[in-house]
Amino acid sequence: MYRIISQPFTRLITRGNSAPFAAIAIMLLASLLVTINDALIKEALVKADTAEVLFFRGVFALLAFLIFTVLTKSSRALIPKNIFVALGLSMLAVLSLYLFTYSLGFMPLATAIVLAYLSPIFVIAMAPLMVGEKIGRLQWAAVVVSFIGVILITSPDISVVGGVIVLPIMVALIIALRDVIIRRHIASESILALSVMVHALTVILAGFAFEPTWLVVESSQMWLYAASGVTVAAGATGMIAAMRFGDVASLSSIKYSCVLWAALFGWIFFDEFISLFGVIGGVLIIAGGVLIAWHEYLRAKNEDIV
Repeated sequence: MYRIISQPFTRLITRGNSAPFAAIAIMLLASLLVTINDALIKEALVKADTAEVLFFRGVFALLAFLIFTVLTKSSRALIPKNIFVALGLSMLAVLSLYLFTYSLGFMPLATAIVLAYLSPIFVIAMAPLMVGEKIGRLQWAAVVVSFIGVILITSPDISVVGGVIVLPIMVALIIALRDVIIRRHIASESILALSVMVHALTVILAGFAFEPTWLVVESSQMWLYAASGVTVAAGATGMIAAMRFGDVASLSSIKYSCVLWAALFGWIFFDEFISLFGVIGGVLIIAGGVLIAWHEYLRAKNEDIV
């Protein structure tokens, strides 16, 4: 993992035919970690506001990166090569973090995630224009099948949450734009530098909302912050790394697995019932993942022939 997040993206593109399958594995694991983080954040929001939660999570994420950097002696990887592109991506990430975290306080975990994961649909629309990717029928089929599964699992009720339901949709647009930019502009950028910049910017902006009450935090709440910091650091970094192994449209569809995890966590920790539709939806999401894996296999096989 050290070699993945401390090297420039260009070195990750030349890993050979195993790269697409490595991308799938990394994205699946990263999706699980990110969803665990979302569940931790939702629980933390019961006793704290959005700014406080993001501030402490960012602090612990930075500590995790610092420990990693010291242990691996990879301090050079903390310096971005294109400061303007890196800063722009970081600002997009921070904006999506604030909008999504705020929305978690008003709607079920799975509902927020399903709306935020409209992003693959937006990526499909953006990718041909911005990065020149050709979107095949198999990719479209995977996106459609997975999204049907998402709808069946969560069945978001717009009338319950009101206007705040727009926020996760905005997050989806921001995530799609970020993913496309990652694919197009930062082949030589350090993944570690991008990840650290996102959390540093989050801490700085959240710090402007500092209140004295933040200094009095229960130990259980602090453990939530610490766990969320570690999981978001590993999960978000893994998602960025995976983007350099496979094509952006396919990997965006793989991220639908977050919804499957969210439905499970919602049932276990937040008393959200999983219906028959949820089970069927889960099967469809897995089917979408199989289609993606098959697409990557065919692409790797064609590259061998060429």
